[in-house]
Amino acid sequence: MPKALIVGITTLILIAFIVVFKNPFENYSPTKQTSQQNTFSIFPPKASDDEPPLLLKSIGVNLDDIVFSKAYLTGFEMPFMGFGYVIPAKFSSTGKNKANPQPTFILPLGTKVLSIVDGVVVNIPTLWSKDYSILVSADGQYGKWMYETEHIINPKVKKGDKVKAGQVIAEVSDFNKNIPGFGIVEIGILKGGSPPQHICPFAYLDPSIKEETFTKIKALYKSWEEYIGNTALYNEDEPVTGCVSMNPIEG
Repeated sequence: MPKALIVGITTLILIAFIVVFKNPFENYSPTKQTSQQNTFSIFPPKASDDEPPLLLKSIGVNLDDIVFSKAYLTGFEMPFMGFGYVIPAKFSSTGKNKANPQPTFILPLGTKVLSIVDGVVVNIPTLWSKDYSILVSADGQYGKWMYETEHIINPKVKKGDKVKAGQVIAEVSDFNKNIPGFGIVEIGILKGGSPPQHICPFAYLDPSIKEETFTKIKALYKSWEEYIGNTALYNEDEPVTGCVSMNPIEG
């Protein structure tokens, strides 16, 4: 076969190869998603700005630590007040009826408070009540989503510490003197904005604790109402157990 013909055939084969087997990465972007069902990306998808990045793996306290006592009758009538519960004016920091932006637990003084998420401590500010709040975020920086454990004393962590959900981080606060021998703690998820808003934290429980937590809260409702003799204290048909309302609350 003539040499020129061999060269021509080889050239045609190379051209055909290039056309058929184009650079498989020419249209690839590691951060770009397409409509194809099996789209591949080497980077994990970015969390939505409308959803908190961390799920709660703890609710801040062990519900088994709650002690039933007639002492509650000198103050709040219940050991747990959910998100959106209307705080009576006489107990409100504003002096007016107020929708509770953070679920509130009342437990014996000295009860340990637990981190609600795996994260990093952003700050431990002093509150108007002369006790503290522990602020945690995913990266230890102030951002759109903050996780609060409010009204605590004797903090066991400091700014910059990494914390794990369920880790002891403080004790319940003694600032509320309405119920002698008992302390208070609140938990919350704060969404930054103008104005900032609290959202129902029980809507963002990690699957590992969700079912057990809801079962225990409902059992608490029933047991406390039987103990106090008032079956109208709690609404067992809440949109999410532990949240009277799902509407965000400013503050």
